[in-house]
Amino acid sequence: MNYLLTVRAVFFLTISLNIALYFFGYLRASVLYDYFAFWPITLLPLVVYYLIYKSQIRNSVKSATLSVSIISYILFPILHLFIQPSFLPTYSIESKINRINEIRDFELNLTVDTRGAIEVSATEGTGYLLDIINLPGTIGFPEAIEVENVNPKILFIRELDVDTLLKTKGWDLRIGDSNLWNLDIFSIDARINLENVNLKTANISGTGEIYLDKDDSFDSFVVGGNFTIFVPKGLPLLVEGNAIVPNGWLEVTIGYLSQTNQSYNVKIVVLNDSEVRFEDY
Repeated sequence: MNYLLTVRAVFFLTISLNIALYFFGYLRASVLYDYFAFWPITLLPLVVYYLIYKSQIRNSVKSATLSVSIISYILFPILHLFIQPSFLPTYSIESKINRINEIRDFELNLTVDTRGAIEVSATEGTGYLLDIINLPGTIGFPEAIEVENVNPKILFIRELDVDTLLKTKGWDLRIGDSNLWNLDIFSIDARINLENVNLKTANISGTGEIYLDKDDSFDSFVVGGNFTIFVPKGLPLLVEGNAIVPNGWLEVTIGYLSQTNQSYNVKIVVLNDSEVRFEDY
């Protein structure tokens, strides 16, 4: 009887672990679809267990039926977090858009407008690679619209409506390091890494973090909202507007200079009513 009580305790612990992983932002709610899809090993053993719970059947049999469900409730979160196999209903729906080296245009205008998070970084080649951030949230899958008959070519990324359980935290966007980019991004909880990105203009608003490249050289960069911007120490930068900057920066008439012994070659404009902090890194 003691080992049956132990198995029951482990069962409730695994259920609690699934719930905790969801509320702490690791396990998407779509795991419920996977449990229903594989009901012979996830739900049926539970039904059998409760049918025989008060019977005279040996405790070893009861423990075995419950253990099958325990194994599945441990295995499925592991598959979600580390492997993401296509045989699970959650990952049988295509979410990736791969346009790496499929776009010939050199200069591209990219517009993203989302209530969720977005992670932006560079990748080798031209074009872009777009996928979901595999964490629970309230955002649908991304859809990319390419406007062909304009120069520069326009890329517009918008949200596709999906079932509530399939929604995700946001989108992971990799942009080609061989293109010249004009970025117009609104995101809540963004992480925008501009290292190795050839940037012409940027208009970024929302909240999050921005990482600049030590070799950045852009025509226009405007920030609005609540951001922390990380600036390489070798980048001569002028910040215009109300911002919080490191102690070593020089306050001048038109803003703040990151380098006190040389003139700036790039400028970032902080919009009014924004809370933007600059950090050296």
